Amino acid sequence: MIPEEIIREIRERAVILDIISDYVALKKSGVNYLGLCPFHSEKTPSFNVNPAKGIYHCFGCGVGGDVVSFVMRIEGFSFPEAMKFLARRVGVVVPERPLNAAEKRLRDEREILYDVHELAVQFYEKVLHEGTEGAACRLYLKNRDVDLDTARTYKLGYAPESWDSLTRYLEKKGIPLAEAEKVGLVRRKERGGYYDGFRNRLLFPISDIHGRVIGFGGRVLDDSLPKYLNSPESPVYRKSEVLFGLAMAKQVIREKGEAFIVEGYFDHLALFRAGVRNVVATCGTALTDAHLKYLRRFAGKAYLLFDADNAGKKATLRAMEIFLQEKFPARVIQMPAGEDPDTYLEKYGIDAFEALVAAALPVFEFFFKDLCSQVELGSVEGKMKVLDELAPRLRKIADAVERDLYIREIARFLGIEENDVRRKMGKEESSQSPVRAPRERKKPAAGAEEMLLSLMGKYPEVVREVAEFGPTQIFRSELLPVAKNLIKHVAEHKRIDWSHILDSVDSLEERSRLGALFISEAHLEEMDVHKAFQQCRRTLDRIALQQIKALGLKLAQADPDSDSYHELLRRIDSLRAKKSQLT
Repeated sequence: MIPEEIIREIRERAVILDIISDYVALKKSGVNYLGLCPFHSEKTPSFNVNPAKGIYHCFGCGVGGDVVSFVMRIEGFSFPEAMKFLARRVGVVVPERPLNAAEKRLRDEREILYDVHELAVQFYEKVLHEGTEGAACRLYLKNRDVDLDTARTYKLGYAPESWDSLTRYLEKKGIPLAEAEKVGLVRRKERGGYYDGFRNRLLFPISDIHGRVIGFGGRVLDDSLPKYLNSPESPVYRKSEVLFGLAMAKQVIREKGEAFIVEGYFDHLALFRAGVRNVVATCGTALTDAHLKYLRRFAGKAYLLFDADNAGKKATLRAMEIFLQEKFPARVIQMPAGEDPDTYLEKYGIDAFEALVAAALPVFEFFFKDLCSQVELGSVEGKMKVLDELAPRLRKIADAVERDLYIREIARFLGIEENDVRRKMGKEESSQSPVRAPRERKKPAAGAEEMLLSLMGKYPEVVREVAEFGPTQIFRSELLPVAKNLIKHVAEHKRIDWSHILDSVDSLEERSRLGALFISEAHLEEMDVHKAFQQCRRTLDRIALQQIKALGLKLAQADPDSDSYHELLRRIDSLRAKKSQLT
């Protein structure tokens, strides 16, 4: 844990304009600085930085925040990693908690393992590119249309047939072979001593999100088995958390907002050679929720590009479960039978591939259509089989609107009633609850409340008016902490800590809207602030009245003995109290 006072000092010293200028070319535009957004591809600048407030916002993709959130997003750091990165940049010493003996051993071990892998990369690369031992591997790469420049980009290497080439190399470098054994680079002989773990294989270095090599994938040069041999899991390598190629692709993924996910190293190479750089691969394992958590730092959408065989289809369907649970939009690119990305691109080229991408189906729709193709839909038995398979997956779709649309489409396609699908899911449509229905009316009120917050951010007199009136009478619960923080900062005559203000909003969507208001003040210039405050109050009063009327209609239809009836009464009383304060 980094002490709070250190975090505060780092935030104060880290000048957002200096930090972001390392990544984005910025030009002054009024009180802000403007540039091309680094988080999505755009031709017209929409990325704004407000140095006075220490915040940024992109009006194109909606991302925004302070200097810490920028570093977290651009580098893929966690919060502690971002703070330490900024601390080094601005010269703040982050005190490290004294490590106990076990923690110190683990830290030292990890550093040794990073060094072991780096030495192995250097050794295998040299063997591939120099001398006679790597000639067969160079020919193999040439036959697969992989030039040596691409090989150097990937840091490809070759493990010679010798039983102890790497072993002797590591010994000369002073590396304890017991450490190299932990990551599978060497193996222990029954009678003592060590031998190389990889022999006569093309090696793909596997890196973590920061580009440090943590393992290898080794492919044979002929048809012998096993075709691939991967590093075992170790203190630095957990295959369920690592996506091959993420370190080299993350910037392009961030710019495009989407990523292609393939199964193999050569599929990754094929897309890379074809100019598709926003691609990652799983490392000999199924896609996991941990993979998506890392990918979500950079992408908002994914394309699944697995082989067209049964194994590839099963991998796609397993991945679907995770995408649905994680609310991560994904589409499936359907390859022709017998093809994989490598062979398809070699035969048909990038234009044909882009046509496949354009025709990609949302992952759930792919599952539904594939399922329907396997059964006789003209029979009751066939329809029941489809519903049995669909129901548990439908429940995993987190977005209620998306789920309802699929239910409607499934019912239409199967020729059954929507309620039949819902009954099969085991629950009725929750949106029919009379208590929840009026929530949709909050949207206009949110605009008035947010406008009032933007006025508070610029004009201290509005802050005082809100404080005297009572923020609890104006703002809903999500925005109340923001208003209270603004009042507190002004009352204490402190500079408003805008990062702290935005951090107090839980909803990312709400935070983005507020960021858009706070980043620009042009719409607030020459404004009669007292009149604007009164206008916001009248708007909120009008919205409260509309909500009371809507709830009153629901109340008239509710059972007086039901819980929902009493909940409606409570909400109406609350709105009436708020309205009386606003009037």
